Amino acid sequence: MIAQLLCATVVALSFPRADVACKYMPTLVEASEKYNLEPSLMIAMIRVESNWKTTAVSRSRACGLTQVLVKYSKYSCRTLTRNPKISIMEGAKKLNYWIYKYGKGNIKVGLCGYNAGFRCKGKNKNKRGFRYAKKVLKYQKLVDEKNSS
Repeated sequence: MIAQLLCATVVALSFPRADVACKYMPTLVEASEKYNLEPSLMIAMIRVESNWKTTAVSRSRACGLTQVLVKYSKYSCRTLTRNPKISIMEGAKKLNYWIYKYGKGNIKVGLCGYNAGFRCKGKNKNKRGFRYAKKVLKYQKLVDEKNSS
């Protein structure tokens, strides 16, 4: 039921590749529950990371919907791009680490860490990582607002 509501929200917001988002929404909800994340946060993160393009690969070799760095994953880029369910689960697992272990529950710090690594605390905070966090949180707010209306 939650997956259907979130799918309708993504469609209503005219997100690119809404069909892909809807297809994998049950997996996203499952991953969100398993890793204590808001589904809207995962939707927003994937929107920013890959724009819901399952075969996305970045210059830094981050792969799949959630743009997981293969050097920090047990999965290959081929697996992450060919199996969006694995990408979603692996991305949720990594995001959980960054928010709850590294960021001590601070979502902005956690998102920054997901994007920029261990450079998001202390005096020299990573500006690019925090711009990324702000962008993800902006999309999350859109999803939450649309979903509540």
